[in-house]
This record gives sequence, structure tokens and C-alpha cells, in this order.
Amino acid sequence: MIAVSIIVPCFNAYSKIGRCLASLRSVDFPRDNYEVIFVDDKSTDGTYEMLRNECEKEKNWSVTQLQENSGSPSKPRNEGVKLADGEYVFYLDCDDEILPNTLENYYDHAKKTHACIVRGDLIADNGKKRTVMNKIAGWNPQLSIKERVEAIVSKQSTTITQLIKKKLLLENEIKWPEKIKMGEDTVFLVDVLVKAKNIEYLPHPTFVYNKMPAISLSTTQAYGKKELLDHLYVWKYAQNKLLSLGVDYSKIRLNIGLQAAIKSLIHNNKYDIDKDAFLEFKKTLRLFSHEIEHYNLSFRFKQIVNEVISGSYAEFTKLCRPRLLIAGHDFKFIQPAEAELCKYFSVKYDKWNGHDVHDEEESLKLLGWAEVIWCEWMLGNSVWYSKNKKSYQKLVVRMHRQELSTAYAEAIDFSNVDLVFSVSALFFERLLERFPNIPRSKARLVPNYIDAKKYDRDWHPDRLYTLGMIGILPSKKNFHAALEILKNLRLKDSRYKLFVYSKKPKELAWLARNKEEMDYFDQCESYIKENNLVDAVEFKGHCDLKKSLAENRVGFILSLSESVVELPGFESFHLAVADGFASGGVSLIKRWAGCEYIFPEEIIKNSLHDVENKVFELSNDEDAFKKMSKFGRDFLEGNYMTNEFASIVRSEVSQL
Repeated sequence: MIAVSIIVPCFNAYSKIGRCLASLRSVDFPRDNYEVIFVDDKSTDGTYEMLRNECEKEKNWSVTQLQENSGSPSKPRNEGVKLADGEYVFYLDCDDEILPNTLENYYDHAKKTHACIVRGDLIADNGKKRTVMNKIAGWNPQLSIKERVEAIVSKQSTTITQLIKKKLLLENEIKWPEKIKMGEDTVFLVDVLVKAKNIEYLPHPTFVYNKMPAISLSTTQAYGKKELLDHLYVWKYAQNKLLSLGVDYSKIRLNIGLQAAIKSLIHNNKYDIDKDAFLEFKKTLRLFSHEIEHYNLSFRFKQIVNEVISGSYAEFTKLCRPRLLIAGHDFKFIQPAEAELCKYFSVKYDKWNGHDVHDEEESLKLLGWAEVIWCEWMLGNSVWYSKNKKSYQKLVVRMHRQELSTAYAEAIDFSNVDLVFSVSALFFERLLERFPNIPRSKARLVPNYIDAKKYDRDWHPDRLYTLGMIGILPSKKNFHAALEILKNLRLKDSRYKLFVYSKKPKELAWLARNKEEMDYFDQCESYIKENNLVDAVEFKGHCDLKKSLAENRVGFILSLSESVVELPGFESFHLAVADGFASGGVSLIKRWAGCEYIFPEEIIKNSLHDVENKVFELSNDEDAFKKMSKFGRDFLEGNYMTNEFASIVRSEVSQL
């Protein structure tokens, strides 16, 4: 019999197991006195095949694969024990790193003390720093079994920082529970502690626990009905088992488990906890209520616990959402998503009076409420929140376009910013080019959105001859080009007309003071008169586009903006294009910088003449018009729906 069997469960670990393998090759222990057993949980990414190759290089390594995926490390660990030849077993996760002297130190200590189990410390690595955890102060040889168990359960996490005698597991039929996905390490540890005759602790780290953020939520992060019910089972199981030693789990550990569960319910919720699961939650908390009332819970957590114990399912579901504070001077690009965001967050707004003007007292009050802060526009609001947010709060900034022409971002403390969202691919790169103080690792491309299903799409043949422009200010929107297209089309068919959904130039004070801009729009007005377009152009102002476009029978939305290559650029997304398709029409773009990364090439034209010809072509082919309109709507629904936007936001925030 050899001394130790290291058991390593693996699943789809091809890209993350490298450090683990390197650490195993650095183990300072006689090769003929330990083995490494990899148990693959039916990976689909080539992990098993890679491990077979690696095991051929190491005489004391082996790998086996389960017939089907089990969904947790428990079954692979149990299979590993069956194959183990060691006197002791040591469990190691495939993304962690065993320390070179762990086996030597722990095995020697186990032999000297005749230990059934030796617990130890671990080093947690979050990608920024390493911290020693699981230390137990005051451990000494005079401690009783009860005192040793209390020290381990109360002072340590239940992770696998342990060397365990295999005979103890086999004789007592102790296995990792395979039916639960959360808390299985607690059940296993409790079973071992209850049966162990000699429990030891060594104040020495066993391995490095890598807890760097993942690209997406893992099954151990996402938290819902199954995870909650597993935890409820584990808490009651641990309580009943440990009472046989005179140890009260609810007094020494449940406080930590309950807070971890509530935190997961708030920040990693799968939103599938039904009334039956809630009822079980209520029963469990009532069972432990005599201890829970003495826990030092935050006010936020106490609210949730009280609603559970009182049986208020509706209030419970409302409270189990992160508190999202949206701050900025203009909410037109974020408020339409409020209903979808409220499925995942409790939302409040901090309305600023300008780019850097706000009621600081009100902002501070709202800041005290928030858990996640969303700065809409990367302006003075982002500067203030980056300097005032608390360490436990998450800060997200969304940049549109105008921010690139300001210096606000130069004053933002990006060490306090978690994510920066850009709405299009071109402006993602321009953001990083303009502000090199933004770490690329914190930048994300999260496109704008549209709720296409809420638009009226009533059909009328007049749509084939009705053009529209949504926003004509400033002059770079190229209103004059739309008038030229209209004039040329009317030479072919007098039914063509143009609806303008925008304020007039004189209605904006900053624009009215700009002589160059006003000269441009004076020319547009003259062009309308000189070309007999007065009755063919109608200004509608700002309307509810979801209804107005169909009511006014608009068929074509034109996006004719100048293509500005220099910073800051001009169009970052142009939602008007989406409005056109959502309302049952067709949108056409005269190519501007970056549009090809946002919309399909089929609607992008290289010249005004090409746009004009496409309008005329579709005007004379109703079937082709409707086919193009449906193509556009399908594209929106596949790429820019509001529910998908909210889901992406939730996913990104959950991983912080």
C-alpha cells in the first residue's frame, strides 16, 4: 500500500487545468509512495484525451472517465476512492494547485498522531492577491473531540483541505452525496468528523484555491430552487448529525451558511424559486428561529429573513434582487428597458440636472441604498460615483458617443469602476483609443436594444410612398440629403412624402446660437420651398414612435448621417434604423462609419443615389417590401431585443 492517493475530479477543464498539472509535477514526495487519480466527468472539450496523454508521461498518474456526466464533483470523488491504493486520500480540484510540501507535511503529521483526518489551511487567490484562510487559532493537543469539531466547523470553510484515512471512509461507508449540488462538502465533512476517532489540524496551507472570476456563471454560482433546497437539506442534516457529539450547528455555523445563501439569492438568483420551495425555506428558518434571532445580520438580510419566516412570498421575491441605481442627466436610452431590468433588479433613479450638476445630498441618500450603480453616460456622474461608491458596491458606466469629445473620463477613478459598456463595436475601440486609462479587461460591448413587439405595424399601401427621418439635428444627420431624395422620387411619383420626427432647429437653444448650423437649416427650408416640397414635408416633433410611424403610414426610415472617421465620430448606433423595422417598415442606411458592425449589409448603401433607387424599387414591389421588412424585424429579434439586453446586464453584474 502506498501512502497517499490524490483524487482530482475533472469536467471540461482543458483550458484551466494547466496550473494544477504543474503543481502536481512539483510535489516533493517519493513518486513510488503516492498516486494521482484523475476522474473525468464525461467532458466534451477534450479534457479526458489530454489527460490520457499527460498520464503517459507520469508513472504514478492515471485517468478514468465516467460513462455519463454526473453534474458535480461528488461521483468522480467516490469513483476515485474505489480506485485508490493509498492509506490516505487527498482531494484536489482541477483548477487548484497543491503546494510542493503538502503531502510530506500532512502525511508525517497523520502518522505521528495516528490521525483519521488532518485538516489544514488554504491560500485563496483572487487574481490580485493571495490570502491564507481556514486558520484555527488556539488548537492544542488537549482539545476534546467535541472542541475539535466545533473549532473546525466554526472556524473553517468546509472545502477539501484535508488528508483522510481511506479505511475510515470504507468501514463507515462514507461517500460524497451525489444527489445534491450545493453543500455536499459539508455533508461529507460532517460524516467524517462524526466517525473519526482522532481529528487533527495542521497550521499549514494545503493548496492554492483559485477564485478568479469566470467568463460565465458556473453551476456553483447560479442560485435557484435546487440550490436552495440542497442548502436547506444540508443545514438540517448537519444539525442532526453533529448533535450526536453535542455540537450545535445552528449556533456555530448556520449564520455563515444563511448569509451566503441570501447573498446568492440577491446576486446570483436563477428566479425559479416557487412557492413550494419558499414554503420549505420558511419551515427551515422557523425550525432554527430561536438561534437566527441572535444572528448579527445586516438590515437588508434581516428584511429577507423576516419575510421568509412571516411567509410573505411576494415580498421575498421583490427583496431578492440587487438594488440598481441608475444615475445620469438623460435616461432616454435606458428607461425603455426598465420593465425588463425590474425582472432582475430593484431600480431607482438619480436624475442629474446636467453633465456635472446634481443634488449631492439626494445622490448620497440614493448611494446608501444602492448595491449596483449604473452611470448612464460617462460624464460628471461617472466621476462623482467613482469617487464616492463604497467598496461593496459595483459600478457600471455606459458610454454612448458624446463622451469622447469631453474630458470627464480622464477624471474617473477606474480602479473603482467594475465595467464600462459601449453600445457598438466601433465605439468600443474608440472608447479605449480616446481614454487609455480604461483597462480593456473592464470594457464590454453591450448593444442598444428595442422592444420590437410593442410597435404598431398596421399595413397600408401608402407606406410604399412615405419616407421618414427620426432626428435631423444637428446638420450631420444630413436632412438636406433626405430632401434631395424626396425631390428626385417625386419627379417619378408625386405620392412620395416625408415625415420628420424631430424638434426644429430653433427649438434647441445651443443650436439656434450656432450660425453655421442655422445657415444649414435655412438652406433646407429654402430647398423645400424652391422645389415645391412644402406639402410633401411634415414635421411631427417628438412622438410615440411605437404608434406614430404606423399611424402616419411611414414605410421607409432613412439613416443618412455623415460618416465621421475622426474622434469622437457621429453615429454610435442610430436606433432610428431599428424603429423603422420594428414599426413594419424598411430602414435604409447611407453607409456611415461602423454601421456594418451593427446592421446587415442588405440595408446599407454606398451612396444617396443607391438609397433612392432602393426606395423606388421597393415602392413598386409590395411583396419585396414586406419581405425586406420582415427580414429586418427578424434581425432585430435575433440581436437587439430588450429582454436580451436586460439578461446580458444581469449576467455581467452577477459575475462581479
